[in-house]
Amino acid sequence: MIDNNHLSKRKNINLVIGLGKSGFWAAKYLRSIDKRVIVWESKDGKEFLEKKTELEELNILVSLNKEFVFKEIDPFVKEIESVVVSPSVPYEHETIIKLKKKGIKVIGEINVAWEILKDTNWIGITGTNGKTTVTHLLSHILCQNELCAPFAGNIGTPLCKYAYSKKHEQIDWIVAELSSYQIEISPEVKPNIGIWTTFTEDHLERHKTLENYFNIKKSLLEKSDFRIYNYDDENLRNHYISLSKGIWITTSLDKSNIIQCDYWIDDQAFIIERGKRLFKLEHFSLKGTHNLQNLLLVIAAARKVGLSGKKIKDSLSNYKQLQHRMETIYKNNDLEIINDSKATNFDSSIAGINSIEGQIIIISGGRLKGNKYTEWIKVLKKKVKCVFLFGESSKVLKMALINEGFNKDIFEFSELKELLNFVFQYLQNNKCGTLLFSPSCSSFDQFKNYEERGDHFKKLVSKKLKVN
Repeated sequence: MIDNNHLSKRKNINLVIGLGKSGFWAAKYLRSIDKRVIVWESKDGKEFLEKKTELEELNILVSLNKEFVFKEIDPFVKEIESVVVSPSVPYEHETIIKLKKKGIKVIGEINVAWEILKDTNWIGITGTNGKTTVTHLLSHILCQNELCAPFAGNIGTPLCKYAYSKKHEQIDWIVAELSSYQIEISPEVKPNIGIWTTFTEDHLERHKTLENYFNIKKSLLEKSDFRIYNYDDENLRNHYISLSKGIWITTSLDKSNIIQCDYWIDDQAFIIERGKRLFKLEHFSLKGTHNLQNLLLVIAAARKVGLSGKKIKDSLSNYKQLQHRMETIYKNNDLEIINDSKATNFDSSIAGINSIEGQIIIISGGRLKGNKYTEWIKVLKKKVKCVFLFGESSKVLKMALINEGFNKDIFEFSELKELLNFVFQYLQNNKCGTLLFSPSCSSFDQFKNYEERGDHFKKLVSKKLKVN
């Protein structure tokens, strides 16, 4: 229990809410620059106890099972310099609103790192889907060409860890995936290069309207010195004139599209840069049109950084697929099992499904995020032989599938373990080329993130098939 009388005697307190990776490193970094730091975490458990012990050795006060409520902060609110919140805390949270009314600075881990990293080159990548692949692939290409370009932000290493370890002094480019949550709370972040991958309905349970969600993403690009957009995305294309001037890419060979764009792929698989062939696309392992879009966005950014076409091409040959994004975890002559736990919305799931040839058995479920599923069900009706549902959304999705005329098998389970036991029985009597784990929903009903969900799925499959 924190002694509030003790706190009131300490000046310039920085209160960190959440003891995940970003909160942990934000606390360590702030303490390393001689700030007074307190951490509150709403949960407990072995992982948090270990972090608590480590931080308390640095003279950081840590409370577990501590809810983020204003009445707990009010007694020492005048002593607070900043409150650092996890991206999972909504910006309209009652406590945040009250803190801001009191004039308290409410920021995220990105803001904390920005203060020391703002003089480093930044590439900020946002979008509803595709941003993780673009971030990881771009970082790979830059690093293959002897640039220190770590991927960070919403994936990878928290930026405050680089700030804490002084490794930021060696960084040439920060390649940062930035979610709408992070952009919303970090208005001062101004990348050298901004990339907008896609825009579809998502996170409406948080942002309430599509316009709010769009404007948050748009704000990052407006603050970027150089901007790259995806013309294949209908919503972005419809805003072509109103968006800040930038570079556009397309995978379409339609002349009306190409005339508006700077990068495309011709009918002989050459990457075209402003009408000139850059290099022939070979040895690119990622499936689907959406990944060709991702690749073109990456190439446009790498060219802006200064890499030649040959250097980019050579770097693609040894790129390895990200975990949890269309990741093949088992394959034999009859069956391929794909882990696409990163498909946390229906549009991302559609992209994965469309990249697969032949019939599919799909596993979906989790927590719905307020976005519509009509188009997803249309794709399922065409390409999917059977649907297995699990988690919080399973009953809603089952009724939606039935109401939309999906007349094939639908099975509903509460948890993945029970579901997979039945899936493998089903496969013995129903041959199908691909078993696709594509949740199409957030993981927060049963898991802390999509990585944990994907790892759980892989462990269950591995145990069931007795393979690594």
